[in-house]
Amino acid sequence: MNIFDSLLLKINSLSGEKNELLETHKALWENGMKISSEQWNELLSKLVERTNLVAQLKHVSLLSEGTFYTFHPAFGNALQKLSEAEEAFGNINDTGGEGAAQALLVIWYKNNGQLDKAQHYVQKAIVNMGENKTYIHFLCITFYQAGEMCHLLGDYDAAIKYFTGGLSKANESMAVYVRLLLGLAGAYKDSNKLEKAFDVFQQALQKIEGKGIPILESKLYADLANYYYRKTDFIQSVTYHHKSIEIRERHNMKNALITNYIELAELFLEQNELADSLQYATQAEKLSKELNINLKISQVYHIISKIQEAMGNIPLALDYYKQYHHKKEEVFSQESARQIKELSMRHEMENIEKEKELFKLRNVVLKEALEEIEASVRYAQRIQNAILPPLDLIKEKLPNSFVLYKPKDIVAGDFYWMHETADTILIAAADCTGHGVPGALVSVVCSNALNRAVKEFNLTETGKILNKVRELVIDTFVKSNQDVKDGMDISLLSINKVTKQIQWSGANNPLWYFDKNELKEITAEKQPIGKSDYYKAFTTHNIKCAPNSTFYLFTDGYADQFGGPKGKKFKYKPLQEMLTANLHKELSVQLEILNDIFENWKGNLEQIDDVCIIGIRL
Repeated sequence: MNIFDSLLLKINSLSGEKNELLETHKALWENGMKISSEQWNELLSKLVERTNLVAQLKHVSLLSEGTFYTFHPAFGNALQKLSEAEEAFGNINDTGGEGAAQALLVIWYKNNGQLDKAQHYVQKAIVNMGENKTYIHFLCITFYQAGEMCHLLGDYDAAIKYFTGGLSKANESMAVYVRLLLGLAGAYKDSNKLEKAFDVFQQALQKIEGKGIPILESKLYADLANYYYRKTDFIQSVTYHHKSIEIRERHNMKNALITNYIELAELFLEQNELADSLQYATQAEKLSKELNINLKISQVYHIISKIQEAMGNIPLALDYYKQYHHKKEEVFSQESARQIKELSMRHEMENIEKEKELFKLRNVVLKEALEEIEASVRYAQRIQNAILPPLDLIKEKLPNSFVLYKPKDIVAGDFYWMHETADTILIAAADCTGHGVPGALVSVVCSNALNRAVKEFNLTETGKILNKVRELVIDTFVKSNQDVKDGMDISLLSINKVTKQIQWSGANNPLWYFDKNELKEITAEKQPIGKSDYYKAFTTHNIKCAPNSTFYLFTDGYADQFGGPKGKKFKYKPLQEMLTANLHKELSVQLEILNDIFENWKGNLEQIDDVCIIGIRL
């Protein structure tokens, strides 16, 4: 009996008992790579129908649907299902299930080019799943995806470590075990350890060739094609690519086909067979745009630029190269861009050498233009400062408080905001899309929306304020003919001066506070203020705490800063530990400590984002 029939029989014979349903979902997760998307969909529909009869397992159904949509995006919205699943597991304190949803969010963000968010979810997923055997499949997926990202960024040693770590946890019968083998072989291959790569490829080949597992078999053939390409055995490389393509076309694996087409375009370009190279690159471009996979679109534009240059079509080559750079900037966060810089250094140096003479001719003009631009940005700084409440006003209204505000550039996407009514003080730390001039422009829109929500619409409840701000921000940008998805993350606190009631709401950024020396956290809604694929009303949290409690509102810039002896991110846990260690000190002293530690951590490295932290003791 094949895997599909075995799973179908298992589902049809379900009695509805909770543990039996959970085990069936687990079997589907672990065997999803071994069946076609249509079979997956049929089994999932039947299983979800049965599972939804058991109220306690609704979250498991969401996880299964999110799993399916992650690997087969044409069938549904993975981000929405995974966000719902993460929240549902969190509501019942099932950290293992929450981690499983986060493991799949790693894939979603990676595929959509948001590598910084993907990296963030890697650590959350690994910590949350721990040694929970129920979700071991998703833990192994996390190790695989972490290895893939390190591989992409050129850190092959870290990639090998993640792949090896995943293999140590996976059962050899699990489909993800072979994925990890292929990832390990690829890391060996690209670090020029070709003999080790070949040995691992052979292990994978023995496990899956001829076993009727199309996803894994086609992946193996594609990886072997790339291996032979590295060994300059182009005939073998093309042979394995076509074996992979035949399987992927038969099973409608459009996403995976893009990789085949890109690599074949590279191969034929190297052989100076330009017509064949362009044909495959065009196929890759069509599929990448159809599936809206930004990471692949960037790669496609790059190869087409090189093909057009080889054909002598210089204006077209330049146009594609510009599109490549534009798309690359969209795809890679500054953190990731800094890490992959070394990978593209040789290519960039070649371009610099060609353009040296041109730069010499333009040097004087460039200098004048840069001075003019800087003067304009300095003036923009004065305008942005006008929307920030004066620090002495914040001190007047909240005497025991501080604001640490460190823009990355002259102007910033982060901003702080305050508003006072007869009986209430509202204060917020906000992080708008981007930094520098683009971020500053968005901050003006978002600050204005906050002012309108409280002044024009007379709102004081924090959740209702954020709902109205989102509506106003979207309405502002929708007037443009462009599809603008900019917005902000925010942590908004309300303090009633008369009743001492405290409210809080947040979009993506949480609230930390110390109540009787105990650090507590309220998580934010996992949605921005602005357009997104997933909307829900913002929650107003009413907080009861003892006198002298200390609250911290913040954006992600401090925790995300690279530095220290190993050039790593600072991260949130050390920030919590620092605040805990200095809790009983005056807030003015805490401000100095936070600033000094940040500067020492950063050292000579570039500040990668705006920083905003607000501390308030009530």
